[in-house]
Amino acid sequence: MCQCKGIHRMKLSTETRCPSRDEKAIEDFSLPLICLPVNNSPTEFLSEFLARLCRDGGAWPSSVYIRKNDEELSVCAVSAWDADDVTEGTNARLTYSIEKNVIHERTGEAIFAIHPQTGLVRTMLCCLDRETTPEYHIQVVATDGGALKGTGTVLVRLADVNDNSPRLTRQLWQVEVDETWGSGPQSNVTLLEVTASDPDTANYFYYRIVEASGWGWEHFGLRTEGTVGHLYARQVLDFEDDTHRRGFKFMIQVTDRGRGGWDDSRHTDTAWVSVRLRDVNDNPPQFHRPHAHITVRENTAPGTLLATLPARDPDMGGEQRVEYRVEGGWGSLVVDGDGRVSLWRRLDREAPKGAVGVARVVGVDGGVPPLSATATLTITVTDVNDCPPQLLPPTTFHVAESDPPTHLGTLAATDRDVWALGHGPPFNLSLARTNPPFVLAHIRLDFDPHLDSGRGGAEVWTTGPLDREAHRQLEVLVRVADAGGVADTSLITVVVDDINDNPMRPASKTVYLWKTDGGGSDAPLGRVYVDDPDDWDLRDKTFQWVGAPHPLFSLSRHSGDVFASSQVREGRYELHFAVSDQLWGQRGVSANVTVMVKVLSHDALVHATPISLTPTTPEELTRGWTPKNGQGVLGRLVRGVASAVGVDSSPAAVEVVSVAPPAAPSSARPSVFSRLPPAPSACVWLSVRRKGGGFMDPVRLQGLLELHSQKISETTQLAVAMNECQRYGGSWHSGLLSGPPLERFPPGQDGDPSSVASLPSTSLPLQVVDINTTSLVTPRLRNMQHCHVHEPETCSHNSCLNGGRCAKLSVENRCVCPGGSWGPRCKVTARTFSGAGWAWVRAPPSCLPARISLRLLIRHPTGLVFYSGPMAPTPRGPDAPPTPLLALQLWQGRPQLLLEGRGGPLKVELNTPLHNGHWHTIHIQLHSKGVVMMLDLCGRGWQDNTIGKNNSKNSSNTHCLTRASWKKADGDSDSVWPWFGHGVLQLGGMAHTPVRPEDHGWTAAPTSRPMEGCVSDLRFNGQLVDLGEPAASEGSVGGCLPQEEACLGAIPGCGRRGRCVGGLEQPECECEPGWSGLGCKTPTDPVALGRASFVKVALSFTPAPHVLTLQLRMRTRGARDGLLVRVNTHQEDVGLAMHLRAGVLCASLRGGGREERVACVEGRPVSDGSWHTVWAERHGHNLVVGVDDGDGWRWNESLPALEGVDEGGGWGPPPPLHVDKNEGITVGGRPEFAGVNLVTVRDDLKEVCIDDLRLSGRPLPLPASSNSTSWGHVSTFKNTTTGCSSPDACVNTTCAVPLTCTSTWGKATCGCGPGRELVGRTCKDVDECLWQPCLHGGSCYNMQPGFLCVCGPGHSGHYCQWTNLDSPPYHLKGTMTVVTLALSTIFVGECGTAGTILGWTGEGIHGIDNVRGAEKTSVDRALQAPRAHAYLDTYCGPARTPSSLDVFHTPTHAHTPRASLPVFLGDDGRRPRSRGI
Repeated sequence: MCQCKGIHRMKLSTETRCPSRDEKAIEDFSLPLICLPVNNSPTEFLSEFLARLCRDGGAWPSSVYIRKNDEELSVCAVSAWDADDVTEGTNARLTYSIEKNVIHERTGEAIFAIHPQTGLVRTMLCCLDRETTPEYHIQVVATDGGALKGTGTVLVRLADVNDNSPRLTRQLWQVEVDETWGSGPQSNVTLLEVTASDPDTANYFYYRIVEASGWGWEHFGLRTEGTVGHLYARQVLDFEDDTHRRGFKFMIQVTDRGRGGWDDSRHTDTAWVSVRLRDVNDNPPQFHRPHAHITVRENTAPGTLLATLPARDPDMGGEQRVEYRVEGGWGSLVVDGDGRVSLWRRLDREAPKGAVGVARVVGVDGGVPPLSATATLTITVTDVNDCPPQLLPPTTFHVAESDPPTHLGTLAATDRDVWALGHGPPFNLSLARTNPPFVLAHIRLDFDPHLDSGRGGAEVWTTGPLDREAHRQLEVLVRVADAGGVADTSLITVVVDDINDNPMRPASKTVYLWKTDGGGSDAPLGRVYVDDPDDWDLRDKTFQWVGAPHPLFSLSRHSGDVFASSQVREGRYELHFAVSDQLWGQRGVSANVTVMVKVLSHDALVHATPISLTPTTPEELTRGWTPKNGQGVLGRLVRGVASAVGVDSSPAAVEVVSVAPPAAPSSARPSVFSRLPPAPSACVWLSVRRKGGGFMDPVRLQGLLELHSQKISETTQLAVAMNECQRYGGSWHSGLLSGPPLERFPPGQDGDPSSVASLPSTSLPLQVVDINTTSLVTPRLRNMQHCHVHEPETCSHNSCLNGGRCAKLSVENRCVCPGGSWGPRCKVTARTFSGAGWAWVRAPPSCLPARISLRLLIRHPTGLVFYSGPMAPTPRGPDAPPTPLLALQLWQGRPQLLLEGRGGPLKVELNTPLHNGHWHTIHIQLHSKGVVMMLDLCGRGWQDNTIGKNNSKNSSNTHCLTRASWKKADGDSDSVWPWFGHGVLQLGGMAHTPVRPEDHGWTAAPTSRPMEGCVSDLRFNGQLVDLGEPAASEGSVGGCLPQEEACLGAIPGCGRRGRCVGGLEQPECECEPGWSGLGCKTPTDPVALGRASFVKVALSFTPAPHVLTLQLRMRTRGARDGLLVRVNTHQEDVGLAMHLRAGVLCASLRGGGREERVACVEGRPVSDGSWHTVWAERHGHNLVVGVDDGDGWRWNESLPALEGVDEGGGWGPPPPLHVDKNEGITVGGRPEFAGVNLVTVRDDLKEVCIDDLRLSGRPLPLPASSNSTSWGHVSTFKNTTTGCSSPDACVNTTCAVPLTCTSTWGKATCGCGPGRELVGRTCKDVDECLWQPCLHGGSCYNMQPGFLCVCGPGHSGHYCQWTNLDSPPYHLKGTMTVVTLALSTIFVGECGTAGTILGWTGEGIHGIDNVRGAEKTSVDRALQAPRAHAYLDTYCGPARTPSSLDVFHTPTHAHTPRASLPVFLGDDGRRPRSRGI
C-alpha cells in the first residue's frame, strides 16, 4: 500500500491487438484513477473511457460485430494500475466488477459480465440487435486490496451486420417524361431517381430492371450511383408511336448485396415502375407532297388556287397548328393557313427567269422550339399572247424645217412572247387613229410586209415642209400588231430642227429668285429673253449690257445666261441688256430683266414639305403664276393647300419654297404592258405660316396634305402624291451619314449623299424653271433620310421643346426645361392614349438597317400602337405593288407587326400577352433580308420557357423573338422595300377613317381600334422621339397618367426628384440620380477613389438572374482607364461590368461560353470634369450602356439576338447571373489577395468621384460616407474618402488683367468670371434676363452677376420650372405674391458669401435698380419668408454635392459649393434617365 500525499493513480493498460474470431475480443483501455493516502480515502477515475470493438480479423480501429446466436461474446478487457507495490501485501491486487449493468427488458437479466481478475467484459445473452439498441453504457469498478475503488464507463457500440432486407421506398413508381429526340444513341439523362431504405448501415445497394417483367422494360436502363438508382432511356421513346403513347410498366429490383445476392429474397426487394410519355415538339411538319409541279398560264388571275400542300405535325396527336409561308416564286405567291398556295399578283413570263420558277412552301409548327419543313413547288408558266409588239430603236428622227417630203427612217418591231406559238411576227405597222390631225397631215407611214426579213416594217416619211415655230417636235403614235392581233401603240418622235428664219423683237422678263441667306456660289437666273420664235439660233446672237454692268450680276456674252452674285440681297433689281443677231443684221435689240430677290428663312426651309403632281412639268406648273396674282396651276395648288390646312391663300400664309422635277424616277415600276414613257411630274415644296406666328410643323403639314389629297387633286386636276419626291428610285441606301434635317446635293453629286452631309445651308443647289417671259429660281431640296442623328447639347432660339427656353448659362447656351421634360432639348418621353386618340410624330427613316424600339404599358388587349401608311386611297394600276405599310398592333394582347410593299405581305407575331399591367419593351430591326421583333430584350421568361429541363434543345427564345424574310423575287432588288416614304407615324390610333386593304393591294389591314395605355421611349436608331409636343394629336396627353395614378394610391409621393415606375402592379418611386430617401429629398454623398482603392459590397437581396442593371454617378477629368463596378457570380464565370477606356464609358458582358462582348458610348466621353450618370443593363444575351439621359449618341446597344440575320441567330438560353451575395460586387479596382494580405489592385481607377451606386434599382453603400443600406453592406474597402474635391488648378496660373482664374475640378480657365463677359478690355456684366430664363411667367431680375427668378404662386424652382402640386387651379390677380424664390446663378461661390454676392443680407435686396415699388417690396418679402430661408439652406447645405457643371471648388470650405446648372438636368445636375418611366 502506497503512502500518497497527493494524487495517486491506478493505471489501466491497453492492449494493441484485435483477437481472432475464435478468441475473446479484448480492447484494453486506461482508467485514470485518483490514489489517496492510507486514510482509506476512495480512489476515483479521472475520466471516462471508451471501449472499442474490433471486427474479426481486422485491425484498429475497426469493430467486431456480434452475431445473434453468440453467447458470452468477449467485448473488451479492462485493466488497472495501482501505485502500490505488487510484491507487498494485497494493496495492489485489483478486483473488477460492474457497478451499473444493462438489463434486458424482457427477461430482466444482466446483459454484460466482467471477469473479476482479468477485467474481461463478456455478453451474457444472445442476439443483441443494433437496430433496436445501437450502444450500451456500463460502469466498471476496480477495487484494490485496501478496498480503494476507481470507476469508469465502458461504451459498447454494436457493429452492424447485414441482417435486414432492403426496402424500396415505393411499391409503385410513376413518372411522366418527355419523349426523346432523334433516332441515334440516347443520352443517359436521369428520368427517375429510385431510392431504397435498410436499417443496416453497412449496405451497398445495387439496382436493376427485371427482364421481361413488363411492357417496355428493354427501353430503359437502371444504373446505381451511391445509394440511388437512376432510370434512363436506352432506346427511343416516341410519343407518336401508339404503343409508346400508352406508356410502359415493368419491375425493378434492389439488393443490399447480402451473401445470397440476387438469389436471396432476404436481401432483395421489388417494385413496379410506370412511365408515361409527354409529347414534345420533336417532329417537324410532314408534307403530304414534298415536291409538286404545276403548269399555269401567265394570264392566270390573282387569287387563283395553284396547289394545296398541307402539312401535318405528328406532335400533339396531329392537332398542332402549322403555319405556312412561301419563299421564292417571283414573290407572286401567298399561302394560307391550310397550305393552299394562291397567286398573289399577276405572272409575267417575259420577266427575267419568268418561264420557270421554284417556290418553297415552309411549314412551321407551333411548338417550342418551332420546327419547320419545306415542300418544293415548281411552276412552269405557259406563254399567253399578252405582250404587244414594240418598236425597235431608233424611234427618234430629225428633219430640218422647211425641207420637202423626206424619208426619215425605217421602223422594225419585236415581241417578247413565244413566236413559235404564233405570238409574234409577221407584224403590222400603221399610224394610230388617235394621232392629232396635224400629225396625220404631216407624217406618212409606208408599211411593207417584206421588210426586216419578212417580219414586216414601215418607212417613215414627211408629207411636206414643217415649221419649227409651229411644232418643235411631233410625237407620233404608231400602232403595232402581231400575228395574233395583239396590238399597242408605240411612240416615235420627229424633231424639227430649227433654222434662223425669224427676226428678233424687244421683250422683257421677270425672274423670281428665292435664295438662302449667306454666301455661296453665283445663282443662275436663266437666259435673257427677246421675242424670237427661233430657238436654235444662239450661235448667231450676242448679248451685252446696256450701260455699266451691275456689280451684283453677270452676263454670258454668247449664251445670254444671267447670274446673280451670292452677295445679292432681298429686293428688286432692274437689268438692261441688248441683243444682236448677225444673220439678220440686227443690233442692240432691247431685252430688260427684272429680278425679284427673296431670301428664304431657315425656318421656311426646314418646315417645307414636298408634294408631287402628275402629269405636269415644272414649266407647265409655273406658267402664268406670279407671287402676287397666284394664277396658273401653281396658284390653284396654293389655294388648295390653304383650304386643306385651314389658312388663307395669301403668299404670306402658303410659301412656295421650291419647284423642281423629281429627284429620281418614281419608285413605282411601269407596267410591263405599257410602251409609253412614264408621265412627267413636278415636285413643289411648301411651307405654311401659322396664324400665331412661325411655321407649321412639317409632319403636321404633310399629314394634313395627305388627308386632303383628293381635295387638292380636284383643285389642280392633277394626281397628288406625298411621298414620291423623297424616293431615291431603285434601291435602299444603307447607313447614310448623319446630318441636318435638310440634306443638300450640289450639281453632279445627286447620287452620293456622303459628299454633302456637312455642307452649310447656303450651298443648296438652285433649280431654274425658265418659261421665257418669267423664270422661277428656287433651291433644289431633297429630304434625305438621316439614319443616325446627333443632336447638339447647345440650343438655338427654337430648338427647346415642350415650353423649354434657350438661355445663356455659363459659357454655353442650354435649354431651361420645365418639370417633366428631360435632356438637352426638353423632351417628354411618354404619352398616354385614352383608347380614342392618336398622335403624329415623324416617321422612322427609310434606310437599312433600321431599328425601332419603344416601351408599352397596355390596358386593353387590342389596339393600334403605331401606323405608317396611306391616309387616303391612292390611285393604283393593275400591276402596281401594294402601297407601303408598317404597323404595330396588339391583337388579343399579343404584339403583331404588319408590313406591306414590294417585299410582300409579312406578319410577325409574338405569342406573349402584354396587357398584364407591366411595362414591356419592343425592338424592331429591319435589314436587307427581313425583319426581327424582340420583346423585353429577351431578358424575361427563360425560367418558364424550358419544357425539358435536362434537354437543352427544348430551350428557345420564341417567347421573346420572332423573325421573317422578305418575299422578294429573284433578281429584283426593288422588292426588298418593305415600307418607304411615309413622313408621318401615327401613334395610338388613326386620325382618319379605317383603311381598306382592297384600296392598297394589301392582304389585310391593321386594326382601327385605338390603343389604351402608354407609349414611352420611342426611339429610331437610338434617337428618342419627343412625345410631349406631337405634330398633331387628339385624345392623348404627355406623360403616363396610369403609371402616376398607380403610385398615388399605393405609395407616398415621389417628390419633384422622383418618378413613379414599376407598372400598374408594382408601382414604386425611383429617385433621380443623386437623390434618395422618402420623397427623394435627400442628396446622396459622393466618395473619392484614391490610388489602389476598391470597395466590396455584400448584398442582402437576390437580383434577377437574367436582367441586371448597374448605375452610378461619376466625375473625373482626363483619359482615365480602370474599373468602375463589376458584378460576378461566385465562380466568376458570368459577369457584368462598367469601366473606362481613355475616358469613354464601356460595359462588358461575359458568360455562356461566348467571347466577352463590349459596348462603349464613344460619342460622349465622361472625363470632362462634370458629373455624369452612367449605366449598363444586361437583358439575357443583350447589353445596353448609356450616359446621362441616354439619348442618341449617349446610348449604345449590343443586341446579338436582334442583329443576327440567320434563323435563330445561334443564341441559346442566356447563362443566369446568380450574383455572389458575399463578394459579388466590386467598385473601383480588382483587389488580389494572398491569404488575407492584399497583393495588388488591378484596373485601378484613381482620381475619380463616384456617387449613388445602384444595382437593379436598389441603392448600395459607398464607404466611408455609408457602410450599409437596406440592400447591402460594405464587406471591405480601401483608400476611399468622403466628398469629392480636386486641387486648385489656379495656384500656378496667372491671367492677364482684367481676367481672373477659375478652377473647374482640376482645370484652370482665364475669364471674366461667372455672369460677366469681356467687352473690349473690360469685363462687363451679362444680362441673363435678355434670354428670358424664367419659365411659367416668372419675373427675371439681373443681379450683376447672376439673375433672380421670382415665381408665381403655382411654380417654384431655380427657373420656376416646377409646378407646385398644391397650387390652386386659378390665377391670382393683382400684384403677384411671391411664393418661391428660385435663385439661379451662373457662378459658384461659397454659400457663406452668397448674401454679399447677391446683395442680400436677410432683410431685402439692395442694389437692384430695375426693381421698383410693389415689385421690389414683393421680392423683399419673399426673401425674408421662411420658405426662402429654407430653400437657401437646402441650396447651400453641407449635404449638397457639386453639380455637373461646377465652375470651381473651394476645398477649405465646410460646404460644398453649388454650380450653374445645365437646367435640363434638374435642379442639381443629377440627370434623370429618359427610360425611367
